[in-house]
This record gives sequence, C-alpha cells and structure tokens, in this order.
Amino acid sequence: MTRSRTLKGSAATVLAALLLSACNAHPGSAAVVGDDQISTGQVDDVATALCAAQGSSGAAAKPLASRSARQGALDVLVNSALSRQFGASQGVEPDQEQVSAALAANEQNIQALPKDQRGIFRTTLQQYAEGQLMLLDIGRRSLAKKGTQNASDQQAVSEGTRLRNQWATKNAKVSVDPRFGTYAKGGLVSKSGSLSVPVSQSATDGASPDPSAGWVSALPASQKCS
Repeated sequence: MTRSRTLKGSAATVLAALLLSACNAHPGSAAVVGDDQISTGQVDDVATALCAAQGSSGAAAKPLASRSARQGALDVLVNSALSRQFGASQGVEPDQEQVSAALAANEQNIQALPKDQRGIFRTTLQQYAEGQLMLLDIGRRSLAKKGTQNASDQQAVSEGTRLRNQWATKNAKVSVDPRFGTYAKGGLVSKSGSLSVPVSQSATDGASPDPSAGWVSALPASQKCS
C-alpha cells in the first residue's frame, strides 16, 4: 500500500469521525499551540463547514450538536498544528504531491459544501494531511531503527504520534480555552462548564462530549447542525 493511498484513507477517516462527533488561552483564542494561535472564529468556521458536510453527505448520520462540532474542529486543528510543528522540528517536509492526492480524493465532498465554506474545509484537510505525512515519515524511520523494516502505515503513524506527544510535553505548550475542555494525552478532553454534578439523564447527556441522539434532537436549532 502506498503512502498516498493511506493518506487518502486517513483523511477520509478523520473527516468522517469529525462529522459524527469537534489552562488559559490568550484573549480571543480558542487555543494556543506553541507559537500558533487558533482563534474562536477559525474554530467556528471549521465547525460550520463540518456541519454543512454532514448535511450534504447524503447518508444517515447521528445528529450532531454544534458544541460537538466545535470541539471536534478544535481537536483536529490543535493536533494538526502539533504534528506540523513536530515535523518541522525534525527537518521533515510533507510530500506535496501526496497532499494534493489527498485533497483530490476529497474534492467531491468539498464541492458539495456551500461556496463560502469550501476554502476553510480544504485548508483544514490540507494541514491535516501534511501533519499525517510528517508523522508517517518520522514513525517509519523510528521503527526502522528499532528493527522493524516493513512497518505498516498504521504502525508508522502510531509511532509518529507517540513521538510527537512525547516531544510536545517538553517543547510545545498547549493551552485551551476552558469552554472547550482541556488538552491531555494527545487529545481534547471535553468537560462540563459547570462545577455541579449532573444527576438526571438529561444533565448527564449534556455533560457528555458525545451526547445521545435524542438529547441532540431536543436542542434548539441554533445549538445543533442543521
């Protein structure tokens, strides 16, 4: 299996996951990743595109709360920034031909979006693809040094991600606006914005990063993907 083919699959997988799910930050930022700032506006734009992509997919999908879309969007933006920063620190550059192949593989999904949302969706996918290729390269080299000469792409990405997270703990501080949760162990961890303990099933669903379809359906239109 070629790396470009794997990347197409990886890109499609993360987008599908996003469609089914989204410390202190600098003022106006949803998160700060090393020297990169991710604005709340950027998160909202990506989340809006994800909601639109869910609506245009044509397949039955679990209802998605806009809160979940925003958290999923931020999670991908943070991890994408970390992957690219880590890759750059190791002197690794993504193969732009493979990045283009990943975008081409998802062009139909991109074109199905409203025109004003295609750019942010394409940029997000491009940056994710670049980060994945960097992790793939770094992970494969690391495993080869350990004696695994024919590592699968999945093994290589997992190894690259492990090394990225290890590097990030010392070299790239991640701070997240508490409204979105906290960043720990390589991912965004959602938590309730209240200090109270949820008692009812509805309250428990509301505090969950992946609430039930029934709970999402009961939300007002402004709080869920249309």
